[in-house]
Amino acid sequence: MINKIIIIFLFSYFFFYIDFCYSQPIIITDVSNFDSYSQYPVNTTSNTCNFNFKFYFQTNVTYISISLAINQTYTNASNLQDGQNFLYSFTVINQGLGDHSLNATFFVTVTPTDKLIQSYILHYSCQTIDYKLIKYKIIPKNNFKLTNLGIYGYIQFEGLTNQINDIIYSCLPSCNILPIDKYSNLFLVSEKGFQNQNLTIHIFYLEEGITNNMTITFPFNSYYNVDKNNSNIVIYPSESTNIIEFGYGCSPLYSITINKTNGGDYEPFIQVSNGSYVYSIIIPIYQNEKTVTYLGQLYGSSTYLIYSQFDNNLVKIYETPILSITTLEQQYMIVDTVQVSYLFSNNETLFNSLMFTVNFSSTTQIDFFPTIYSFGLFSKNIQWPFGFESGNNFKYSQAVSFPTFKYSYVSSILFNIVNIYSFSVDFQNVLSVGSYSTLLNFQSIHLFSDSYLFRIKVKTNGYGAFIGLGDVNTIALRYESMIDSESNINDTQLVFETVVDTFDNVFNDIIVFDILGIPNRFKVGEYFSSNPLSIIDNFYNNNYNQFFIKNITFLSNNNNEDIDVTNKSVENIIYFTYDSDDGSFIDEERPIGFMLMDPVTLAKYSKNNNNNNYKQHLDSIKTLRYSTWNSTISMYQIIFTIPANTQAGHIPYRLHIGSNLPPLDSDFLPISAQLFIKSSNFDGYGPIFSNIEKFNSTTTEFGWKFTINDPINGFDYGDIIVRGEMDSSIYRFHLTTQNLTRGDRFNGDYQININISSVCASQNYIITEVKLYDTQGIGCYFSVSESFGRGGVNNPFINYLSDSSINKLYKTCSGVNDGIDSSPPTLSWFNVTKKVEANEGDQRLTFDFQAIDNESGLKDKQYPIVYIETVEFQQLECESSILSKTEKTANYTCSINLPVGFAYNSDILFSVYGFINNGGYYSGFSSDSLMNLNFIYSMTNIELIRKIEILRVGQITSLGGKLWVIGKGFNLNTQTVFVKYYGDSSFTSRAKIQSTVYSNAMIINDIKPTDKQFIIKVVDNQTNQKSNELTVYPIVSRFYTIPTTDSSSSSPTVTNKPQTCLGDPVCGGTNQGYCSSTGCICYQPWIGNDCNSQIVIIPQPSTNTSQPSTELPIIDSSNNSASKYLFKSLISIVSLRELDFNSNEINLYRFDKWIYTPINHVKSQYFTSIQSDPKSINPLTTNFTVTLEWFNQTTIIQFANNNITMNPSSVKYTIEITEYKFINQLNSLQLIMSALFETSNEDTCSLKEFGDTSNGDNSNFFKIQIDNHSLYGRFIKRAIIDSKVSSIENQLLDSEMKSIQTSSTSQSFIGITIPNYKQSIVIDPDFSVLIDSKSISNEGNSVCASSYKSKLSSAQLAGIIIGSVGFLVVVIISIVYAIMKKKKDQMLENNIQNKLKYIN
Repeated sequence: MINKIIIIFLFSYFFFYIDFCYSQPIIITDVSNFDSYSQYPVNTTSNTCNFNFKFYFQTNVTYISISLAINQTYTNASNLQDGQNFLYSFTVINQGLGDHSLNATFFVTVTPTDKLIQSYILHYSCQTIDYKLIKYKIIPKNNFKLTNLGIYGYIQFEGLTNQINDIIYSCLPSCNILPIDKYSNLFLVSEKGFQNQNLTIHIFYLEEGITNNMTITFPFNSYYNVDKNNSNIVIYPSESTNIIEFGYGCSPLYSITINKTNGGDYEPFIQVSNGSYVYSIIIPIYQNEKTVTYLGQLYGSSTYLIYSQFDNNLVKIYETPILSITTLEQQYMIVDTVQVSYLFSNNETLFNSLMFTVNFSSTTQIDFFPTIYSFGLFSKNIQWPFGFESGNNFKYSQAVSFPTFKYSYVSSILFNIVNIYSFSVDFQNVLSVGSYSTLLNFQSIHLFSDSYLFRIKVKTNGYGAFIGLGDVNTIALRYESMIDSESNINDTQLVFETVVDTFDNVFNDIIVFDILGIPNRFKVGEYFSSNPLSIIDNFYNNNYNQFFIKNITFLSNNNNEDIDVTNKSVENIIYFTYDSDDGSFIDEERPIGFMLMDPVTLAKYSKNNNNNNYKQHLDSIKTLRYSTWNSTISMYQIIFTIPANTQAGHIPYRLHIGSNLPPLDSDFLPISAQLFIKSSNFDGYGPIFSNIEKFNSTTTEFGWKFTINDPINGFDYGDIIVRGEMDSSIYRFHLTTQNLTRGDRFNGDYQININISSVCASQNYIITEVKLYDTQGIGCYFSVSESFGRGGVNNPFINYLSDSSINKLYKTCSGVNDGIDSSPPTLSWFNVTKKVEANEGDQRLTFDFQAIDNESGLKDKQYPIVYIETVEFQQLECESSILSKTEKTANYTCSINLPVGFAYNSDILFSVYGFINNGGYYSGFSSDSLMNLNFIYSMTNIELIRKIEILRVGQITSLGGKLWVIGKGFNLNTQTVFVKYYGDSSFTSRAKIQSTVYSNAMIINDIKPTDKQFIIKVVDNQTNQKSNELTVYPIVSRFYTIPTTDSSSSSPTVTNKPQTCLGDPVCGGTNQGYCSSTGCICYQPWIGNDCNSQIVIIPQPSTNTSQPSTELPIIDSSNNSASKYLFKSLISIVSLRELDFNSNEINLYRFDKWIYTPINHVKSQYFTSIQSDPKSINPLTTNFTVTLEWFNQTTIIQFANNNITMNPSSVKYTIEITEYKFINQLNSLQLIMSALFETSNEDTCSLKEFGDTSNGDNSNFFKIQIDNHSLYGRFIKRAIIDSKVSSIENQLLDSEMKSIQTSSTSQSFIGITIPNYKQSIVIDPDFSVLIDSKSISNEGNSVCASSYKSKLSSAQLAGIIIGSVGFLVVVIISIVYAIMKKKKDQMLENNIQNKLKYIN
C-alpha cells in the first residue's frame, strides 16, 4: 500500500514550465487524490468507472480564463480562482474496464490575443474486482440483551486493492446495506421489521460479462418467548376509548409485564400495528426476580394489535378496542391585517440600524407554544410574553420591533413568522457588493476529550466578516471571538478563535457571512483557497476504525467479582487496546469516549432527546467518560459508574473513537467483552402521581394535592409550572421531601397553593409543565407545549390519561363580566442606565420602570421581562423583580451584563412585556411603543470591552494535576490563576499555567489532589481585571488515593541502589523477567527480587471491626497429599514510639481502642487517638486514621507523586497521623507494624528477607517464606509530611522486638521512622501473599523442622506481649502451638472455613 502511494505521488505531482511572450512561467501541479488513477466500477454490477482529477495552476500574471479540452466525456466540478492561481477539477465518466489514456489540453487565456496551450497524457485504470480473491467477515449482533438498534451487523470486505463504491444486492428477509467507511470497505446491514430466519444476502457482481452473486448469511437474533400465558398487558387509560390528549405528545400508553421464569438475558420482541404502520419500541421500566415490565406508546385513533415473538413467530397477544384519540397540536394564529412600519437610521437614536415594527391582532387562543421568527440566515424561537401588546389569550394584539443593519445587498428580504405570516422588509440603502467575505486560513488544535480549538482567519469584503460553524444559529463567532492582537476591526483581515466540543456540536460547514447577511460556505475536507492552495483538514480523524478496539475487559465483572447495584452505584474500570490490521495506531493521548446504554442511564438523560435519533440522544448525555493511557499494562482505561438499581444481567455500552464516526456498540462484541451485573431492584421510571386532588379552599386560595409515588429509588425533587389560561400568569413551584405533608420519599403527599387577589377574573389555571426526579436522577416529564425524549412514555400523569381536565382548575371570580378588566396596565415611566465596570470588564444595564392599572390593579407575583435586542435575532432577557407595590401600581427593576461584543457596531432596541392586571388582561410595549411614549427605546455606541471569562473546564479527577480551562481573554504574560480549595477562606493558592496559552483555552498544571469542589478565577496583574468565579467538581473514585501534597515543594526522595540480579536462572529466566541496572525487572504475574514468586489470588478476607489488622488465609491446593495445609498471615499495627536522635525510646504509645467505620465493600476506616507528650501540663491530642483497602485486580494508584501498582489480592494500609507534640525538635517518630506468617504443616522450613525492591518503585520489602508460600510486604520510602513528599526510613526490628521464627511460624516487626514534622503525615504500606516457584531448603538462614528442638522460650513470649494488646491472637496461637500441637490443624482449618463462610 505504501509503495503504491509513493508511485502515485511521484507520477502525479509534476509541473510544467511554459514560457510565453512575457517570459513568465506557469506551474501546473496535479493535486488529485491518491486513489484518483485506480478505481473499481461505480457499483458491483457495473463495468464503468468515474475518475476525478484536480490540477493547480500557479502564475504571477493575471489570466482571463482557463478551459479544458479532452477526448473523453467529463463534467466540471466547482473551481477556485483568484486571478493568478486556479484549482481546476473535472470528472471523467463512464470509463470501461481496463487501462486508459487521456489527452488533456489546457487553454490559458492571458490576453484577448494571447493564449497558452498545454497538452499532456494521463494514464488511469478501471480495475476489475477479482471476486476469487475477495474475502469478507461479518460482524453480527450478539445474542445478549438487544438494544433494538435496527441493525443486523456489518460486512467487512478484505483482500481488495481499491474501495468498493456501491453494492448491488438483494436480501431475504428485507434489509438495507449502507457504506460506513469506504476506505476500509465497511458496510452496515440494517434490518426491516421482525425477522425469524437467517438473513441471506446476495451481492451481485459482473465476472467476464456474466452476472454472478456472492451469498452472505447473518444469523437472526433470538428474543424472549412471549405469549398470552406469560404476559399481562395494561392500557393507559384502561377505562376509556375516547381520549383527549392534554399534554404535548402524551398519547395513550400500554405496559406489558412478562413472567421470566426461566431467567435468561434476552429482551422480548413486541410489535404494534394499527393497520397503517407498525413499530416495535418498548422501554423496560421495572424488574424483580420473576417479572419484567415494559412500556410503549399508542399513536392516533385506531384499533391496535399487539404481537410478540414466540418460537420465532409473531403471535397476537392483545387487541384494543377502537381508540378515538384527540391529539394535542399547536394552533397557529390566524391574524388580521398586518401593518409594518419603519424607522430608518437617524444618527441620534439609531446609528447603524433600521427598526421595523410588525402589528397585527388575532382571536386564535394562545396555547403556550413558542413563536418562531426567521429573517435571512437567522431564526429564533421566542416564548410569551414577547410581542403581546394587549388583550388576553382569547383576543389580543401583537406589536414587535426588530433591528437590522441599515444596509442590504438586495432591496428586500423576507421576514417570516413561521406558519403565521410572512412579508418583505424593504431597504433604502442598497449596496452593490462585488465579492464575498472569504476564508483565508482554518486551523484545528485538539485540546482534550472531543474539544478542539479552532483559529479561523478571514478576509472581509469591506462589510465585516463573521463565522458560523455548521449553522449561524448554532455557533456564531462575532466580535467576542476576535483575537485583537492579530486582528484589526477596521482592517480587511480578521482572526477568530473558539473552542468547540465536537461531540455535542458536529459540523461539516463553515459559513463566512458579513453584516449584510451574505453567506460564503465551505466544507470540511475540501479546498477553500487557490492562493495559497489550502484545504480544511478533516479534524474528525475519520481514518480510525471502531472495530480495531480490542481486548476489552473490566476490572470487576460477574465472571470474577459480583457487581450488585441493588440500592447503590458501583464503580468499575474498562480496559482495552487499539490494534489495527494495517499497523496504524491511535496516539496514546487520543481520547476514546465510553458511555453505558443501560435503561437507567438512558432514562436519566432522555429529557431533551428522542431515542430514535442516535445523535440527538447522545447530545445531552454528560456522563461520557474519556480514556487515559495506562503505561504499566499498555492499555487504555476508563473509570465509570454503574447506576444503582439498573436492570440486571448484561449492560449495553458504547465506545466512541471520534465524534463524527459510528460508535462501537457492545451488541457486536463477544461474551468476553460483555459487562454483567446483579440487581434485586430495577427502577427505570421516574416518580408519578398516584393520587391528585384539587381544592378551592377560599375565594383567593386554591391548588392541587398530589401523592407522588416512586417505590424503589424514591422521589428527590420536582418542578411544577401553573399558568392562567386567560392571562398567561405564571406560578412556579419547587418540591423536595422538605415539602412533605404525609408519608416519605417513596410514597408521600405534597401540596401547591396559589393565592390571588379577591379582585380577579374567572379562568382556568393549568398545570403546563411537570418535571419529577427520583434519587437516581430519572425523571418523568409533562408539558403542554414541549416535547421530551421518549415522547410521552415518562409521563407523571400516567394514571390520569383519561381525565383531560386533571391539570386544570377553574377559579370562579365575582364581579361584572366574571371580573374581567379589559383595560390593560399602562407604563408610567421607563428608565435605562449603563454602568461600565472596568475592573470586571462589565457593561451593566439597569432598567427601572413603573406600571399602573387603575381599574383592577396589577396581579401579584408576576414579573415583566425586558428584552434587549440587536441585529440577527441576538436577544437577551432580563426578568424583573418588584421593588414596591400598591393596590394599583408597581415599581420594577432588573439588571443585566452585556456579553462581550454584543451590539458592537450596531444598535440595541429595548422592549418590555408581561404586565398583567387582576382582571385577566395583559400589556406589553414594543420598541416602537416606547419611542411613541417618549421613553428610552434604544442605545447606540456600545463599546467593545474585552473581559476575562471562564466558561467551562475539562474533566479532572480527585488526584488533581492538569486542568483545561475554557473561556475568553486569557493571556499568559499578564495573568494569574487563583484557586480556592474547599475549606479555604480566600483565594490563597496560585496555580501554575502551562506555557501554551490560547486566548480561549489554557492548562493549569498543579491542581492539588482533592475530592471536594474548588473554585478558580483569573486575575490580570496589569489591569487588575478579574474573571468570574467557576466551581470545579472533580471526578471522585474509590480507585484514586488522595494524598494532600504539594509537589512543587517536595524534598528529594531516596532511590534504591543498583542491585545484583538474583536467581538461577537469573531473574527466573527469559519468560519471568530480565536483568536491568537496578536489578531484576519481572514480567507480570511474577514478582520479587528474583522473579520466582507469583501473587496468590484469594477471597477477600473478612473485616476486623475491632482493630486495623488483616488475616490473609490460604489453603495449599497444590499439595498432592491427602492433607491440605493451611497458611495464614496476620498483619497489625503494634505501637508508636518517640525516639531521640540516638534512636533511644522516649515515649511509647499502644493502641487500645479503635473506632471502626465501613466505607464500602473493599474499604474500611479505623480511628483512634493518643495524648502526645503525656507528662506535660498541656498534652496534645494526636489522631490516627487508618484506611484498609482491598484490591481484587491490578490497579494503578498514585501516592507521593509516584504511580504505584497494586497487585490483585493485596491489602493497602493508608495511615494518617495529625500533629504530634515532640519533646525535642531532634526527635522522630517510629510506627511499628507486625507481620506473622504460619502454616499447619510442622515438617517444613521458614525464611525471612528484608531489603530494597528492584522494580523501580524505590521501596523496602520484607518477605516471610514458609515452604513455597510467602507473606510479602512493601514499605514505600516516601511519605507525605506536612503536605510535602519526603523520604522516610523503614527498619527491621526483629532482634529488638524478639520476634518469633520457627519452621512453621515466622514473625517480623518493621519500624517506619518519620522525621520531626509539624502538621500531618501520611504513609502507605501494602501486603500480599505469594507462591514461590521453589520451596525453602535447609540452607542459609532458613529454620527447618529438623533443627527445631524446643518449645517457645519465655523471652519470646514476653516479646509478643510487649508488642501489642492487638497482637493477642498471635499469643494465643503460640501458646496453643506449644501445649496442643496435635490439634493445630483442626483449629486452623475450622477458623478459615468460618471466615470463608462469612465472606460468602
